[in-house]
Amino acid sequence: MKTKHIIATSLCALLPLFAGNASAETTLWGIYGAHNRHDCPVNNRETAKEVITISKTDLAPLMEKYGVTNIVDMYHSGLEHTLVWVVETSRPHDLEEFTIELGVARWNDLKFVPERTFADVIRDVTAIHGLQEWEPGDE
Repeated sequence: MKTKHIIATSLCALLPLFAGNASAETTLWGIYGAHNRHDCPVNNRETAKEVITISKTDLAPLMEKYGVTNIVDMYHSGLEHTLVWVVETSRPHDLEEFTIELGVARWNDLKFVPERTFADVIRDVTAIHGLQEWEPGDE
């Protein structure tokens, strides 16, 4: 039982490294979606209408309601039937309701993943491994 407590405590201490800057009010999150080819907007007229509706909607009120401060970008792969939206939010636990009310959850299986920039990764792994003075080519 003591080992489980130590592991849990260690994971909680490391969580800010994997969820972005813990001191910031907002963190980056990826909204990953996947749908089948029958529900794909390319193949399904009703889903296409939903996507067009989303594109013409002022998202500001919905973003404010659910703590989404910025939609960094929205990426879609029509042939892979996937999407990833990168958002900044102060309330990641509300992303589920955000996607439900927006309508994206109707035709996608979704998961919400904390994201970090590559610069964040470099900063953190340099500190974790004491590599501040290390250069490529060093042993």
